Amino acid sequence: MQTFNQNLNHSPPIPHWDDRASIPQHRPETGYPEEAGVENERSLSPTLASPGLESVRDEDTDKEYIQHPDTEKEAVVFQPQRQPGDSGQRKPICGLRRSIFCAVLGALICIAIALGVGLGVGLGRKSSGSQNAASNGTSDNSTSNPTYYSDVGAFNGTGIALASYSFSAGGYGAIDLYFQHHTGQIRSAQLTNAGAWSGGTYAEVVAVDAKNATPIAAVAYAENDVATWHIFYIDVNNTIRERINDNTTNLWSDGPIGNLNLKAMDSPKVGLQACWYGSFYGDATYNHSPVPGQTTNSTGNSTDQSVGIHLWYGINDTSFNEVEWTYASPNWTEQQVFNGFNGHAGVGCYSWGPGSVSYVFMVNLQNYVEIWWKDLNTTLKGNATHPINTWTNSSVAIPVYQNSSMGYTNFLYTQNADLSVSGYNVSFNAERTTIPSGETFTINGAKGLPGTHLSVTALPNQSGGNSLLVFYQTNGSDITEYVRDLDQGQWTSSGIPIPSS
Repeated sequence: MQTFNQNLNHSPPIPHWDDRASIPQHRPETGYPEEAGVENERSLSPTLASPGLESVRDEDTDKEYIQHPDTEKEAVVFQPQRQPGDSGQRKPICGLRRSIFCAVLGALICIAIALGVGLGVGLGRKSSGSQNAASNGTSDNSTSNPTYYSDVGAFNGTGIALASYSFSAGGYGAIDLYFQHHTGQIRSAQLTNAGAWSGGTYAEVVAVDAKNATPIAAVAYAENDVATWHIFYIDVNNTIRERINDNTTNLWSDGPIGNLNLKAMDSPKVGLQACWYGSFYGDATYNHSPVPGQTTNSTGNSTDQSVGIHLWYGINDTSFNEVEWTYASPNWTEQQVFNGFNGHAGVGCYSWGPGSVSYVFMVNLQNYVEIWWKDLNTTLKGNATHPINTWTNSSVAIPVYQNSSMGYTNFLYTQNADLSVSGYNVSFNAERTTIPSGETFTINGAKGLPGTHLSVTALPNQSGGNSLLVFYQTNGSDITEYVRDLDQGQWTSSGIPIPSS
């Protein structure tokens, strides 16, 4: 086994700009056009975050995620009925002759309808009549409404993604956090081994063409003594984009996924997630948080048939597309379409543990997370209950908020209907996957914005234990970090420092 001993306790450098005026600026759009969609479309938000080296996950969207009631009302005409004793003689109404009163009333109704239609189109809202995954009737202070754009800190509805960058032998997992700044740029901030946050400035810009409230996914791994970071997002043209950096070039460049010209649905709320599959992030040796089914916290050589990245993104209201990249391949390939899932909600995945089975988590149209599995070991012979190389529903179902983001590291995290965030200790075992009774907790902190992106990880700490870390938005310009011991304890919270410019 070749050991990767190069010290990488520094985040991959970002191209520095000599002055802020030279940085391409992406200012928020003034709103989204009315979208063409299926009947009974829901106004929903995406997920998530994405995986990184320390079993990291991201995170699923817009502004303050509170839905506006529909402003476009259906006109209802009432036919007046004669009451007993009514002589039929026309009487003054509010001191006005009936004809004048009707003319004034008609003008007021026309003005009200015009305002309703104008607001409905301007805010990009649609009527929602679906009982399943339908609007809950609350206001949605989303990125489709410029009123709620943040002008400090993070973008209101930012995607959140995490990736580890500590690959030195015996190293502990410091992390990179990727987010959308209120200027529209995707930037990175770093949590060092000392526990302090740095970066997030205009010197750490990763991409400048992201759409408002883009979901962000991150994958990091080490193969053949090279540490590599992949960042995925949706650009202003709704195209899936990839940025890549490694410790040999220390430069961000466009990745090959752009060659496919993959189009996410034209919506301010789209689910997107990427996940490394194969050995725990490559052949580097380093310490990491416990992996389900693995007794050691040390990563060693890969023994999997193949390794690479799976990526899912919403292509319409009810479907996700899956694409795959195999390590060392120059191209991505399209895999299959997942129908019957909320394309605006989050996606989660787990595929870096021992064994050959990968898992993906999606929100169905009844607001339940489903866990699907796929055995990638094509040397095995499948049967009716355990097919090979086929995505199969485990039958596990978790009730969630309709716009829930999600992420997995040691626990599967989702947003509840009351906007709190809970973790589930899933026992992964293909068709026998379960959630044991009592293996659930709720973060005792501020509730997230409705449909907030969230990203999660677990890291070894200097005391010899492990800590759970969860990141999501609570007020629209923040990214709040929640920390707890892996086994038990109360959650503590703190805000990630985000530069104002």
